[in-house]
Amino acid sequence: MTRIVRFALHTLASAGLMFLSSAHATDIDCDPSATPASATQAQRLICESALFSMGYQRIYADQQRLLKARVITEADIAAFRKKRDRCNSASCLDTVFRDWNAFASRARTP
Repeated sequence: MTRIVRFALHTLASAGLMFLSSAHATDIDCDPSATPASATQAQRLICESALFSMGYQRIYADQQRLLKARVITEADIAAFRKKRDRCNSASCLDTVFRDWNAFASRARTP
């Protein structure tokens, strides 16, 4: 193999490993063997959809940054999760995610 091909493969492999390690970096574990029977419909929807899963990972990371910066509280996150877990449809999750993004934008600006 040429150096460029080896470098490209190494880069792709590294990116894949980083994605896999961050894929479970939320409060929802999407591993089918680890998913508890008590998972909510919303949690199942998030795990079954790549778009919802990636969106939720971004929201979770955003929540952790804002929490660390003391811009939001644990209660804000708990309220979001309560709304999230009441969802039984993709459109509900979409609305909850959109509402979070609006809330986070307002919280960031003094």
